[in-house]
Amino acid sequence: MSKGKISVRRELREPDAFVKTTYSVVDYVKKHRKLISIAAVVLVTLGVTAIGSFWYISDRDKSARQFLNQAILSIDQQSDTATDNAGAPLKTILASYSGTVAEPVASYLSANQKYRAGELAEAARIYQTSKKVKDGHLNDLERLGVASINFQQKKYSEAITILEKLQTEQSFINEDLYVLLGLSYEKSKQPEKAVATYENMIQLLQNSFFKPWAEERLLALKNSATS
Repeated sequence: MSKGKISVRRELREPDAFVKTTYSVVDYVKKHRKLISIAAVVLVTLGVTAIGSFWYISDRDKSARQFLNQAILSIDQQSDTATDNAGAPLKTILASYSGTVAEPVASYLSANQKYRAGELAEAARIYQTSKKVKDGHLNDLERLGVASINFQQKKYSEAITILEKLQTEQSFINEDLYVLLGLSYEKSKQPEKAVATYENMIQLLQNSFFKPWAEERLLALKNSATS
């Protein structure tokens, strides 16, 4: 018998790997049909839940952004009723859209409103209890707000602690920081540190609106030291 005929018969007797795998899968499905059906239902449920959650979160974020835009528009208009007009959408975000992307900004703006209204204790509470976010700049602004409140309440050492940390981290270079830190040093009878702060501000922020003011304070402090 030729080798060709032997090979054909052998292939007929011994199915290839694909056929074997197919038969194995079919056999497994027949034996575990109930288990596979349950697993399929679970997977479909999980998929639908994931899609639904994504849609729900996206919809909430979109609605919260709309309220936030309304608040920012009211603030930008700078009218006499801006605070009241901005307050309603901010309260809506904080009350009904907690956990959305707009909440941290809404919390910060709410604290700013309290600060402008003279409610310093409430403003400080909101600054300090707001949820921390990945946006380090927003977190720094909140800490600066607390330092400003401490300064107004004559808690100069507490203000200095916050401001020095911001300065050391070098993540927040802002003229308000240097102005507030310099004044805090002056109020706490540390003129040398105030001088160094104003000199740093003049060097780092040469285009600052407060540069002439810093130069005047620097000159006054140096004259006081020599007199």
